[in-house]
Amino acid sequence: MKTAQRRGSSLSSPDFARLQGVWRSQGYGTVLLIEEDWYTLFEETSISCLKIHAGSIEELGHYYEDLAVSPGGQAFSAHRVTGVARISFRRLNGLPASVTESHRHRAKDPQYNFDVFWRTFHEQYALFELKGVAWDRAHHDYLPQINANTSQEALFAIMVAMLRPLKDGHIRLHSPWGNYSAGAQPALFRRLTQELEDANDDRELASYLGDLKESARDVIHEDYLASAVSHGGNRLVEWGRLNDLIGYLNIRAMAGQSGKSGKPAADLSAVDSVMKRVLADVGELPNLVIDLRNNGGGYDGVALRFAAYLMNRKRLAFTKSARHGNGFTGKQSVHITPVNETYQGNLFVLTSELTASAAEIFVLSLLQHPRLTLIGEPTQGILSDTLERHLPNGWHLTLSNEIYRAYDGEIYEDVGIPPHIRLKYLGRKGREEGKDPMLERVIKLVGG
Repeated sequence: MKTAQRRGSSLSSPDFARLQGVWRSQGYGTVLLIEEDWYTLFEETSISCLKIHAGSIEELGHYYEDLAVSPGGQAFSAHRVTGVARISFRRLNGLPASVTESHRHRAKDPQYNFDVFWRTFHEQYALFELKGVAWDRAHHDYLPQINANTSQEALFAIMVAMLRPLKDGHIRLHSPWGNYSAGAQPALFRRLTQELEDANDDRELASYLGDLKESARDVIHEDYLASAVSHGGNRLVEWGRLNDLIGYLNIRAMAGQSGKSGKPAADLSAVDSVMKRVLADVGELPNLVIDLRNNGGGYDGVALRFAAYLMNRKRLAFTKSARHGNGFTGKQSVHITPVNETYQGNLFVLTSELTASAAEIFVLSLLQHPRLTLIGEPTQGILSDTLERHLPNGWHLTLSNEIYRAYDGEIYEDVGIPPHIRLKYLGRKGREEGKDPMLERVIKLVGG
């Protein structure tokens, strides 16, 4: 969704060739070299500028769209196709000196990798204050453990120890010695782990959770939808009727609806197709349940496209800003603009701690809906886009570099978006009774 005001000429992807030169992004830590028919992308910190990728100008047009160039040609902005951010670039006279400086270090030098790692978070991570983590202190505590002889395995362990206090599910570190996710363990996981221990059940948590999810889905299909379930969007969307007053829509992910991995434009088209079918089948009902309890995210653009079929009029969804220097970029306002035909009834959105990332953006975008009721648990609280970065030794990582604010300025990062009516997901009582307490509550509220 395009939200930023644009000045100057608007270009199509072949016109990237007219932007020959060196460009630095405002926020996001990238430098872009554009040549006549080729581009090179660098990731930059104050001590490094590493070449990450090169490709054709045509390929660059697949990553960015809706270019706008300033009248003097010294700046341009573009919309990133995988999200909703419009990123601005400023022209440089040439490549930063740190490009050459980066080549003077051995790729696997543990001290250099540690420094680039620390500075990447120091300069790009948006949530230190929110998390209450003193990153300078982490540098002071762990730097003495690094020397020229530090093994790669030990370096990985040190980085993991530094990341653990951040408890951020969008932080991941990938290396040949392991992959680490810094996300905090949801209360649901702790609750189910205790159940397994109490029952002397030696199943792994992931297997147990999978079984419970499948059982809960069977209950919905057999006892609430009477097996009259329609599927679409690569089977990631399913819908039906709970009764003559209530429709049911389960969105399992915010990506993949086209069946093509990493193709957000194709997913958007698939969402359009499936939502027209949904509205044709249940759109006339006065109430609609939207089940996001197992939706772990995907693309913000896909989340907003789903929401566009549910919002009554154009409304501010949220604002977002990215780390930039010692502060943040200006706030970008992102709006929900309804499609021509939208659902007009009451919305009951079901959430859990497993509702994460772009699924939370969907919820965030609906908060101004005049007939919205949120039921379940607070969402996971990882709303920022993930910024992918690389280290000199070839490891790669992701981190949260943005702040999302709701229409009223509220920040739900870390704490999650709270429900209006709080009920446990996969609670033992509901399972023992063979019921879905959240759907039962909707039916009671509606009086059906």
